[in-house]
Amino acid sequence: MSFLNATLFNKNFSNLTHNNSYEFIKIIVGVSYGTEVETVRQVLVDAMQELRTKDNYGREVVDPKRGIYVVFDSFGDSSVNLAVKQYVLVAERIAYVDKAKEVIYDALNKAGITIPFPQRDIHVIGE
Repeated sequence: MSFLNATLFNKNFSNLTHNNSYEFIKIIVGVSYGTEVETVRQVLVDAMQELRTKDNYGREVVDPKRGIYVVFDSFGDSSVNLAVKQYVLVAERIAYVDKAKEVIYDALNKAGITIPFPQRDIHVIGE
C-alpha cells in the first residue's frame, strides 16, 4: 500500500493487522427462497471445517478463537443471502478464499441446496 507523505502525516490510520496475523473474511452465499436457513448454516459450517488447517509455520489458518460461523445476511432479489464469516491468516487469504468458494459450492450441491441465478419476469402489454 502506498501513501503520499502529506496524507500519511496529516491523518490518523488504523492498522487492523498490526499485532494480529488474522484478517476478517466474509463470503456471501445466496440460496433459494424457501430453503431452511438452519440446514444451510449447518451444511456450510461442517463443510468449512476442512479448511481449518495449519500453514507452513504451524499456525492455524483460521483463527481458532473465533472459528467459522454463518449468519443471515440479507433478502436478495433472487435469493436469501447468508454470510460465511471467519478470520484468516493474512498471508493465506487469497488461496483460502478461492478454496472456500469451491468448498461452499460443492457442499451446497451435494446437499441438494439450490444456488439461484438472477431472474426477471417481463410482461409485454400489447396495444
